[in-house]
Amino acid sequence: MIFLEGLEEAAEECYVHDKEFCKMFVLKPELTLPDANAMYTEPEWKLNEFQELKTLLNRTKQKLNDFDLDSWHVHTGKMNPAHQVVNHVRRHVRPDFLTQAWCKFYEIACSSDLVSLDEIREEGGTSFTSVHLCEAPGAFIAALNHFLAINHEELRLDWLAITLNPYHESNGHPDIVSDDRLILHTLPNWEFGPDYTGDIFQRGYAEHLYRTVVERFNGKGAWLVTADGSIDCSDDPGEQETIVSRLHDHETMVALSVLRDRGSLVLKTFTMFECNTICRMFLLCCLFRSVVLRKPVTSKPGNSEVYVVCKGYRGRSVAIPYVQAYYVNDRQSDPRGASMFPLSLVPVDFRRRLLECAKYFAYMQMRTINANVDGLPRREVIYREMKSVQESMCQKFMSRLGLRSIRYTQELTFLSANNFSHKYNWELLRIGRKPRGMSYTEKTRIRHMDAGQEACALYREVTRCHEWRAAKWDMDNVVWYSHMNLIYRLPDVAFRMGKPVTVVKSSKFCSEALIHYRHQVLSRFPRVRDVVAVDAECRLSYYRSKIDRSRAVVCDLTDVCDELASDNTALQHRCLAAIVDALQALSDGEDLIIIGYPLYTQLSVANLYAVAKMFNMFGLVKPDPQYGHAFVFLEFSSAHHGDWLSVLVKVVWYLVPSDHGSMALISWMPFKVLIEQEVYADIVAFNNLCIVHEVKPILFSASSVAASCS
Repeated sequence: MIFLEGLEEAAEECYVHDKEFCKMFVLKPELTLPDANAMYTEPEWKLNEFQELKTLLNRTKQKLNDFDLDSWHVHTGKMNPAHQVVNHVRRHVRPDFLTQAWCKFYEIACSSDLVSLDEIREEGGTSFTSVHLCEAPGAFIAALNHFLAINHEELRLDWLAITLNPYHESNGHPDIVSDDRLILHTLPNWEFGPDYTGDIFQRGYAEHLYRTVVERFNGKGAWLVTADGSIDCSDDPGEQETIVSRLHDHETMVALSVLRDRGSLVLKTFTMFECNTICRMFLLCCLFRSVVLRKPVTSKPGNSEVYVVCKGYRGRSVAIPYVQAYYVNDRQSDPRGASMFPLSLVPVDFRRRLLECAKYFAYMQMRTINANVDGLPRREVIYREMKSVQESMCQKFMSRLGLRSIRYTQELTFLSANNFSHKYNWELLRIGRKPRGMSYTEKTRIRHMDAGQEACALYREVTRCHEWRAAKWDMDNVVWYSHMNLIYRLPDVAFRMGKPVTVVKSSKFCSEALIHYRHQVLSRFPRVRDVVAVDAECRLSYYRSKIDRSRAVVCDLTDVCDELASDNTALQHRCLAAIVDALQALSDGEDLIIIGYPLYTQLSVANLYAVAKMFNMFGLVKPDPQYGHAFVFLEFSSAHHGDWLSVLVKVVWYLVPSDHGSMALISWMPFKVLIEQEVYADIVAFNNLCIVHEVKPILFSASSVAASCS
């Protein structure tokens, strides 16, 4: 009897494994290509069967509206058969950049035969070329590298990736993925486009990337393109497919531009209910010889995420008329409201098959949601039962995929990491996982708060943010450094032009949480002046007394910053021009105090470092709520400044967008050089405190219930 029970349990576990690893649907490709001239010539259409399925799924998802999302996340994790897989792989395989996305792509690579050795050898190749769209933080690349190291050791991975540039300060939360640990070690492999933002929507990006790929890959396209992009849809989860539709269209068209003949495409999608998703799937089935939709075992079963795996690309020459027609439409003033193809060009048989596919994944998602809701009353019993399933799932994942460790020298970051002398403290900057801590219904209520209520809520969040409390200053409230502490040289100088950073939305020189709050506050509420006015003379006396240098030259930029607060590009130009003027008037041995210069961008930090190179000592004065912030420089030396002053003069000229075809200087010192400096951590602490002093008075003033916020 015990033996039979054991067999039954084993059979049940085997069934669970097979069910989890076989979540896939095969479409019938190689359809007749539609007329490219018909693209976007008719209004969007809807199909009743697909819309009814969407309504049914959304009705199921609405059951979650009143659940606390923190608790729900914990519950669904314990209910997920694959919940422990990522941790198991971390303990037993130790990949160099493991995330849930790493596990998802590794499974896709193993189950989809994405690498064809025969085709690569046919051309005498020894490398596997890949392009990764919307890729940050880079887990697909790391997983592909690991897969090749285990299964095709004779092949070298040659890859290129694009993502929103985390070093372009006009890109902000929640659009960017702030984890740049892999990007930092592999920067030459990342392409951020003509305007250096990495925005896939920038005009001409597909052609720009195509030229880059052809140049990099010896005149050929990529064997594989992946596209893992998404957009935060938490404010309207019922319309996720519509919200991400334009992004997924762009990913598809860029992929078709850079993929080589017979190549493969892995594209993330969600539900398939709307007109242009149906058309996109139809186009892919026309252009590839194999189209399979897969939901990896480590993809959360309660969400809509699915990966479209396309193999056997018919070639750029076949696809380019559709790509061109797409971009012509996208450049129109209002491209919305038109369908990619008229309904009459999408075959009935294909629509019927795609509806089966949409039902397959939607019903799977609904069953998971319903099981998770129904399991709440007896969750402790289910959790115990799930533990054995989760443990066996880990073993099955490892054995089914042949997963094992690779040599350290095969890891993606090995060569680059060895050349990086400073341990980048990503934890110093990152925003921790923000507690969900509320239901969707509660989040919706918060979005409809009036300005005073919003200001009060933000005030509480800023004051509770622990990062700004971590600043440590010496007894004199000044952190001092010698110019010898700055380990960079003139040969490091590298000018980088791009889209002007008019508004600072992110920064690698302060806490991500605080810079996000700052942007929210400054874009939502009017600035305020201190109740007790502090004029330039008061600031001058205050900072001179801090360093006991009564004759120090002062460059006070406070008024410039107030005047140009809404235009960072103009602010940087005016500030640096004033700083250069002050430097040019100095004599050897004189001291300089710069008041109010904002230090949130790589451009301004590089400027500060260059100024510091011209003096024997420099220091950061602890920011003050009343007097602002300042930097002090002691004993100017013409022997030290070398050509640094000439560099700053050149920087001033490059800061005017109108003189450079709408582009402006984004940086002139490599980011890795900027963060290698010993002063970096103190700059982060300095900026955190500056932000708090800047936004708290604004929020306090804007709140209609200021007294309750104190």
